[in-house]
Amino acid sequence: MSPSTLTDRYIWTVTRQLPQESGPDVARELRVTIEEAVEDRVAAGEDPSAAERAAVAELGDPDVLAREYGGRPQHLVGPAVYADYVRLLKVLLAVVLPCVVLGVLITQSLVTDRGFGDVLGRTIGAVLQTGVHLVFWTTLVFVIIERSRSESERDAPITPWDPDQLPGDAPWRAPRFGEMAAEVSFSAAMVVLLVWQLSGVGERGVQVLDPQLPLVWKLVLVGLFVLDAAVSLVAWRVGRWTPTLAAVNVLANVASAVLLVWLLLSDQLLTDLPTVFAERFGTDLDWSVSYPAVAVGIVVICGWDAVASVRRAWLVRDGSARGGGRRASAQ
Repeated sequence: MSPSTLTDRYIWTVTRQLPQESGPDVARELRVTIEEAVEDRVAAGEDPSAAERAAVAELGDPDVLAREYGGRPQHLVGPAVYADYVRLLKVLLAVVLPCVVLGVLITQSLVTDRGFGDVLGRTIGAVLQTGVHLVFWTTLVFVIIERSRSESERDAPITPWDPDQLPGDAPWRAPRFGEMAAEVSFSAAMVVLLVWQLSGVGERGVQVLDPQLPLVWKLVLVGLFVLDAAVSLVAWRVGRWTPTLAAVNVLANVASAVLLVWLLLSDQLLTDLPTVFAERFGTDLDWSVSYPAVAVGIVVICGWDAVASVRRAWLVRDGSARGGGRRASAQ
């Protein structure tokens, strides 16, 4: 039995991955292609063995070639469904991950007494683990959807695109009234809550914040929330988030985070909540508040708002540059 040639081994590697109906035809086509390439190279004075090796190398990876002949996709998520895949993944990550952070912080703050670093590590770990699961299972679902579609549907998107799906305004345009109203309303609600809590809630309320907090810190906390509302209002009035407004918002959030965490960890911010709840509701549960977990929550919320303002200002700058470039080219 003569040993198999390089051509034989290459053809076998390709055709073994193909259906029996098309395998022989592909084998004959490949053999003719290789033989013609070898003959041309030998006629040019090349050694037959080197010519065969070069001809086979020109055809490339046999596994890739087999997929091309078999009509099988060479990607995990194809271009037809990729846009839907990315859109869904963005929504899931934006909705689920903040819920995970909130859930972990609430759990850690109420049922554990772990330190700041431990709580932060567990929160980051939960976010990473959840993110990996979201990406994996979403990818798997789209792979199954694409592989199960018929040949005629494979190049079509899952949901047909319509111009009505375009956003109401470009991201670098004026901040929407609804966004401004929501941010100002939240800041106003926090100011009312602070004034109510720090001045004493009376017999019918639940005293969460310590009314014995020094007056200067009460005023600073209220002032920071008023500043946050003012920045949102000015951004809406000006029509865009400027770098100055973003910088002011970042400084306000940093100051809020530092002050709140310091007051919390120095035992000046909160009352003895287990005792307060026991007296108010007549409960006798053994629980405590994890200050480090609450501190992590404060840092996450303030950091989120600061990053959001920087992103808005960057979108204004980047979008204006792009829009200006388009207008110039149109002229």
